[in-house]
Amino acid sequence: MKGDARSIVRVTSIIAGIFAAFVAIVIPLGHFTISYQFLMGSLDAQADLSSRNINSIVHDSPNMWQFEQIRLIEMLERRPLGNIPEQRRIIDTSGTIVAESADRLTPPVVAKSHNIYDAGRVVARVEICRSLYPILSQTVMLAFASIALSIIVFIALRTIPLRAVRKAYASMEESEARYRSLYESMNEGVALHRIATGPGGEATFTVIDMNAAAELILNIDRNSTVGSDGAKVFGAAIKDHLPDILSAAKSSGTISFEYPMESISRVLSIAIFFPSPGAFATLIEDVTDKKRSEEQIKRLAYYDILTGLPNRQLLQDRLDQALARATREGGKVALMFIDLDRFKFINDTLGHAYGDLLLVQVSLRLRDCLRSSDTIARLGGDEFVILLSYMGEELNAAHVAQHLLEQAALPFDLGTRQVSTSISIGIAIFPTDGLDGQALLSSADMAMYAAKERGRNMYNFFSQEMNVKAHERMELETSLRAALERDEFFVEFQPIVTARTCKVVAAEALVRWNHPEQGRIMPDSFIPLAEETNLIVTLGDWVLRTVCRKMKQWADSGVPPLRVSVNVSGMQFRQANFVDDVAKIIGETGVDPRLLELELTETSLMEHADATVKSLFRLKELEVGIALDDFGSGYSSLTYLKNFPIDRVKIDRSFIKDVCETPDDKAIVEAIIALAMSLNLYIIAEGVETPEQVAFLQARNCDEIQGFHFYRPLSEEKLLELLKSL
Repeated sequence: MKGDARSIVRVTSIIAGIFAAFVAIVIPLGHFTISYQFLMGSLDAQADLSSRNINSIVHDSPNMWQFEQIRLIEMLERRPLGNIPEQRRIIDTSGTIVAESADRLTPPVVAKSHNIYDAGRVVARVEICRSLYPILSQTVMLAFASIALSIIVFIALRTIPLRAVRKAYASMEESEARYRSLYESMNEGVALHRIATGPGGEATFTVIDMNAAAELILNIDRNSTVGSDGAKVFGAAIKDHLPDILSAAKSSGTISFEYPMESISRVLSIAIFFPSPGAFATLIEDVTDKKRSEEQIKRLAYYDILTGLPNRQLLQDRLDQALARATREGGKVALMFIDLDRFKFINDTLGHAYGDLLLVQVSLRLRDCLRSSDTIARLGGDEFVILLSYMGEELNAAHVAQHLLEQAALPFDLGTRQVSTSISIGIAIFPTDGLDGQALLSSADMAMYAAKERGRNMYNFFSQEMNVKAHERMELETSLRAALERDEFFVEFQPIVTARTCKVVAAEALVRWNHPEQGRIMPDSFIPLAEETNLIVTLGDWVLRTVCRKMKQWADSGVPPLRVSVNVSGMQFRQANFVDDVAKIIGETGVDPRLLELELTETSLMEHADATVKSLFRLKELEVGIALDDFGSGYSSLTYLKNFPIDRVKIDRSFIKDVCETPDDKAIVEAIIALAMSLNLYIIAEGVETPEQVAFLQARNCDEIQGFHFYRPLSEEKLLELLKSL
């Protein structure tokens, strides 16, 4: 304890010295500062008054005023402060003293002056000087008195606190023997402390002793700990609770709390009681395992296991708090709904381990883009939500969203692989887009889907139009589910002609929906919805079965053989039993499989390319034709394209539209035709609408053409009439 005592003496001496120095310096310095400011203010006021009086003489005699010595001196000698020694002068612009009223002044001297004007022009100045000696002498005398007072303050401030500290130490040493048997005989950890008062009146405590159980729990050597500062042993565990401890000490009560001791990686349950005045004992219990279990349960309840981000429940709690505060203070809250683009493809292609690693890295990168006051949560899968509190304007949220897009677009290093992806962000603002958390989440979700529809890798703010579209979409989904049962779908056929002779050689089957209330609904309106709701598999199966049945009926009625192509969605193609279903439909309907052609997009073929090859070869064993739809708009690998058993490629209509006007589209179409010809594939150009487009394709040896220039989609009856007329 001697070391602590020396430390207290040193600190007390420093503090007492600071206060003493303050007294010794501030009093004389303050006196000098105030007196000097008063003196200069007085001189400035008198100089101003004298200049005003003399200005009247100058005004009356602008050419002769310099010679009115008597009046000028009389003006100078008007002194409102009596007989204080001063020097007063009138000095013209050339530096010549015009008039003077001077007393003898003791250095140092200070002066103030004011100008004299004639018709706005400075003609002279009044200067008043006074000695600074009286103030300096007073300041020196006061400094001697302050030094004497500071010595008294130093002695008092140093002696009184040290006397109190020594008394506290003595009290604790007297009680030690009294409680020795108590804390040595207990099984729980016990430490005894003495309460002391610091120089500033703050409470401190010192470890007097501890039993073997406390030594074991705290993982310390009690022989080296006894006599040391309790704060060094327990950290802030007890220090932070000292006010409560002192309050309980006055009433001889008890206090208990739990505290994490980071230095020993344990959580302690501490109970404090007061065996004697001026001292307290701590009863210590290790509750680390108990707290660890509780924290694990809490983390499972409020945090995502994979990323460590808040989950939906914790997000809802923070969102409710943010909305309540924004309501009170009139602020705004921005909610961002984020979806990872192409995550399913990455997850399915690379495996779930890489998918999980990507989610973790995405969460870390997004979190680094935010303020500490913001919240990012993972709702599940590849969906994240960001809560931005107190946004001043929607533009601020737009800046954050743009930064998130830029960071998410950077490549992710997944160890042995590097992956590039992007995110789509929907933004909803409180209170305009929703008055509660659920409404705000729903609005942000709708805005996110709107961003995806716009092309992904972008953000979109919610609008009321989206809400209307969402309700319409929900109603459309309900109707779509019932449409198959109510037999509301039907098939039309768009003829395909040869480029050379323009003769009909094939047709593409196109599904249509005859809604009982809305009338005919085109595929662009319901096919994407069918894919999102998985109804596309059932719908695709119905279309394939319906077309095969009609083709068989045509053959039986003597209609000339016609190749018919049927679109197959990627989701339908990826079904494990797809090829078996095709074989079953062919067998049940009796259609000639050589006349049936299945159209698949580049994207659907490239996903799970190895499995795709197997399925395509199984289809070829059934003698079914295979066409690659929308060629050029996806990301085909030429290696896979060469190995796929494909019969035809269809050039995407987006390239045909401006093929005669845009050099880029012209070059792309020519390259596709050349590539297909080198691979011995037939070429179909879809979306052909003008004679110029036809001529261009004929000149490049395109095989077949499909588009409004020749035929629009026809009903079954009109198609049969067309075939019979050829």
